[in-house]
Amino acid sequence: MMDLIAGQTATDSFSDNSAMAICGLMGYDGFDSWTNGNLFDIQANLEIGLDEVACSAGSWDSCTSTTSHDCGHNEDVHLNCVPEADAGAFTIVNEAGEDGQGRGLLLYNGQTVCDDHFSDNSARAICGLMGFDIFDSWTNGYLFDIQDNLEIGLDD
Repeated sequence: MMDLIAGQTATDSFSDNSAMAICGLMGYDGFDSWTNGNLFDIQANLEIGLDEVACSAGSWDSCTSTTSHDCGHNEDVHLNCVPEADAGAFTIVNEAGEDGQGRGLLLYNGQTVCDDHFSDNSARAICGLMGFDIFDSWTNGYLFDIQDNLEIGLDD
């Protein structure tokens, strides 16, 4: 578990979007859980640094917060951030299922990637993991016959 210890954050407005934004800001791919509470003795020795962390999306630039607080350590946030995905887990294949040379069907561990919540930011991040400097464009839909034989491996 990746706990926010230094500079505690209270849970008044904390949400899954807040967890995603903070984990992303720290260089993680996302989170799989968060909780609040006074779980560690060390918390009593730390100041609460943020309160009212409210994020409308999973990026830090969508968040608001305040450094003045009206809470106790029982509202401290504990995050379980997920490490970045292995770049080798992503591949791009052409209509024959061969190396697409950076253009074609995106696969994650040999399975397709669903477009739910996929965005330019998703494309930029995945292309960066794969060693590309930028992405040109992306589209969604049924474009290759090989998609019939593949499971959806990554969604939302």
